[in-house]
Amino acid sequence: MSDLVLKALIDEYNCIGCSKCVRVCPTDAIVGAKKVLHTVLPALCTSCGDCMQACPTNCITLATRGDPLPLIEEIRLSERKTLRQQAHHVVNIFSPAPVSTSPSASLDERKRSVADAIARARARKQAQQLKE
Repeated sequence: MSDLVLKALIDEYNCIGCSKCVRVCPTDAIVGAKKVLHTVLPALCTSCGDCMQACPTNCITLATRGDPLPLIEEIRLSERKTLRQQAHHVVNIFSPAPVSTSPSASLDERKRSVADAIARARARKQAQQLKE
């Protein structure tokens, strides 16, 4: 039996949907779209911590227990992500950008939501620093 490792977990209350974590994940273990909450697929997470570094609101922690990925599987997943990104890039060059006809929220509401999440993250960081 293999040792259990900690996997990434996203605090959905503080996630602002910036998708920075999705872009830096080497194995596509984080799913979600821009301005939408994200979630981690523990079976694909390698516990590298790249997502935690990229998150502007510090809402990602290594908290979920799971089995470690074999190195060969980690490499295979990383290569598959690279191929998908290259294929997606080629498609985007020749496809027109989609036009949204009904925005889900006004720009002011979205800005306020992001500012609130960042304020919560800063307050949480200050509270952690005071504990230390």
